Amino acid sequence: MAKFSIVADPKVKNDLTEARDFLNSRRKGLGKKFLLEYRITLKHLEKNPNFQIRYKDIHCLPLKTFKYMIHFGVDEEKKIVHVYAVLSTYLNPEKNWIK
Repeated sequence: MAKFSIVADPKVKNDLTEARDFLNSRRKGLGKKFLLEYRITLKHLEKNPNFQIRYKDIHCLPLKTFKYMIHFGVDEEKKIVHVYAVLSTYLNPEKNWIK
């Protein structure tokens, strides 16, 4: 099976920074664990990005430990996974998910 490339929207960096800062405010070092889990999850997406489509053409994959979900699209032809957002599952999807 061919490996997919990961391309993240520039706003994903802000999502990750906000999540890291929030988690660190809860407990020191938690943000670092979150970022590590995010990177591990991306490795899984490189191998197999065919996860549930939640809305339109957007797939969602929850992190195992943290209540965050990676929102992404898949270009099968070019073998690219486009990460659009990393959002807390506590957020209201009507206001915060990609439309």
